[in-house]
Amino acid sequence: MKRISILGIVILILALMLATTQAMARSLAVSASRTGNPHKTGTPAAGTPAVDQGAANTPGAKATEQAGKHGLHGKPEILRGMLASVDASSMTITLADGTTATVGITPDTKIHVPGPQSAGEVLVAGMRVVVMALTDPNTDGLVARMVIAIPGQPVRAHRVGTVTAYTAGSSITIQATDGNSYTFALTGDTRILPQDRAGDLAVGSLVTVIAPRVPSSLDWTAKGIVVHPAGP
Repeated sequence: MKRISILGIVILILALMLATTQAMARSLAVSASRTGNPHKTGTPAAGTPAVDQGAANTPGAKATEQAGKHGLHGKPEILRGMLASVDASSMTITLADGTTATVGITPDTKIHVPGPQSAGEVLVAGMRVVVMALTDPNTDGLVARMVIAIPGQPVRAHRVGTVTAYTAGSSITIQATDGNSYTFALTGDTRILPQDRAGDLAVGSLVTVIAPRVPSSLDWTAKGIVVHPAGP
């Protein structure tokens, strides 16, 4: 009888332990569902899409999401080349193989022109650029999402020619010996040499203009103007 009683007590204790464990498990499950426990695992409820948080936060996913908001779609296409022409709504790029591509520009197109003398978002024909473009479903044409001008090394020019237009402190235009006409901006730092001949600088003077060209602006600014002696 004692053995039977002891066995019954053991069975009762095990049954109580099992019941307690199940109750605690149900309590934890309810608590997790109410508090959004980040360690909760399992299959999402019906109608709830499964989201890969890592993929959703990648730059590519964000770019695709932003493009989708503006009605663009498809895999981003990267174009590299030189701007043949540009206006407020489109640009034409000459690619490395000599072909051209026309890409639309919208108010949402992000434009970056690096360089201390750049105008920030002003594209000029002749600039080298990298363009990320997507497809417009309405036209099947490409629309630029981002345009970045590629800065190059500043180019220093020495142009010899005859002055055809001159405004002191503003600009000078010369007809160069290569047959082309060039206009240079003048600043307070522009030096006219030799100094004793600065007063002789005028339309008709033979000069050498020394000017660096900043690729981000494509403008020429004269750093120095050498006024040559007048002929006999």
